[in-house]
Amino acid sequence: MNNNGHKIFLRAKKLDIQAGHPWVVVLHQKDALRYGLRSGDELIFKWHRHRTVVMVNVTALTEAIDLVKPGFVGVFRDITNTYKIQNNNLIEFLLPGQPISVKAIQKKLLGGRLSYSEIYSIIKDIVDHRLDEVQIAFFVASAFDKASFSREEMYFLTKAMAGTGEMLHFNNRVADKHSVGGLPGNRVTPILVAILAGEGICIPKTSSRAITSAAGTADSFEVIAPVQLDIKKIKRVVKKTNGCLVWGGAVKLAPADDRILKTMYHLGIEPFSKMVVSIMAKKLAMGAKYLIIDMPVGKTAKVKNMKEARELKSLFKYIANRFGVKIYVAISKANGPIGRGIGPSLEARDILRVLQQKENRPMDLEKKSTIVAGKLLELCGKAPKGKGILIAEQSLRLRKAWRKMQEIIKAQGGNQNINSERIQQGTVQLAIKSKKNGRIIDIDNKNLVEICRLLGAPSEKKAGVYIHKVVGDKIKKGEILFTMYTVSQLHIKLAETALKEIDIFKIK
Repeated sequence: MNNNGHKIFLRAKKLDIQAGHPWVVVLHQKDALRYGLRSGDELIFKWHRHRTVVMVNVTALTEAIDLVKPGFVGVFRDITNTYKIQNNNLIEFLLPGQPISVKAIQKKLLGGRLSYSEIYSIIKDIVDHRLDEVQIAFFVASAFDKASFSREEMYFLTKAMAGTGEMLHFNNRVADKHSVGGLPGNRVTPILVAILAGEGICIPKTSSRAITSAAGTADSFEVIAPVQLDIKKIKRVVKKTNGCLVWGGAVKLAPADDRILKTMYHLGIEPFSKMVVSIMAKKLAMGAKYLIIDMPVGKTAKVKNMKEARELKSLFKYIANRFGVKIYVAISKANGPIGRGIGPSLEARDILRVLQQKENRPMDLEKKSTIVAGKLLELCGKAPKGKGILIAEQSLRLRKAWRKMQEIIKAQGGNQNINSERIQQGTVQLAIKSKKNGRIIDIDNKNLVEICRLLGAPSEKKAGVYIHKVVGDKIKKGEILFTMYTVSQLHIKLAETALKEIDIFKIK
């Protein structure tokens, strides 16, 4: 061990504990005194080409014999597993000055405009865990106010977020689609991927799991095929089939986004500007050159009104244009769920019913899928303007999309002969009937999702709600409105109790 200026060298002692973030190292009290360090201080941890910030913990002398001896540093499993560190490896530490990223955050708090290099330093330090949650919170609070954050800074932020993670490159020009969200069901993505891939368009699709909804696209498609693929497997699947449907969390696309989202969750905010940056960064990381944004607008959707929708559309188009991405923002009114099944397995069944052209398929889901797919076909130059929807409809009718989906399912490790009617649903079921005659004028999406989650969705894939009647349908007293599915009586009882307090269907 020696001290060369601001450098400190200590030998590693592996500690078989997962500490989480921020990453922590443990010093013997004698070494801490020698270098003027206290618990809570930060050091720059260097190992070969790796460099990150760690927090110091100090052992008391009475504990030192069993934990860390002088000249050694206790390193937790988070670090040893990430960097493949062994006992007695010599680790270099540096005493950090104030990072450029912190100075940049201070500048933004004081109302300054940030350059690309300053924004990149912030995003890079978020990824490398050099900034903690408090520092991230100050950045979020200062940066995502539309009055203080310019559109050029939004462009810089998008570029930095994409560039600090994995960047995928495909031989063909890539198409992509994203739904802003807020509607239960709405499983357009798998159908769209099958249609476009079947027309020779490269569409490697990453999708999310549910956080507050009944199911994300990844949760639903996982009922049909594995979705947790690494980058090598994604590239093999896309090369073979033109498309894929995978969980975005399995690849490190725009990794700073996860930490920023976590901070915003604790703050209880999610500015629309941040949502646009997050979406665009991940699309750029996937190499997208053609992009369609599905933006439902309604009281229970993420976007509540047309004013917000127009502002978002303008920002999407600005950032897309800066990166040379052709974009179309499809704004639609959201009155209720899309499709009949809400919950992973029920939504998977809806997807397959449309692709397999079953008589009982949800026509609203099919219609929306062909509209969105048609627009993307036109954007990619695969269809003349106004003719894309006809090609999409033909792809479904002739089962071309289904044959392509079978290829994708097989390539991802699923059963290509899967039948929509054989997807298992929860065996504990309860039909909820109408208490009066009338017409359904509204379905409360928020309450619908709450019931699905009480039934166990999305973690329990067989749980959810199947809707028998939709907005505009007539209903007679005693007719079934919806059926609840789950795997235990406890979940059914929880949902039944909640239905005494909330309504899903509004009937007049």
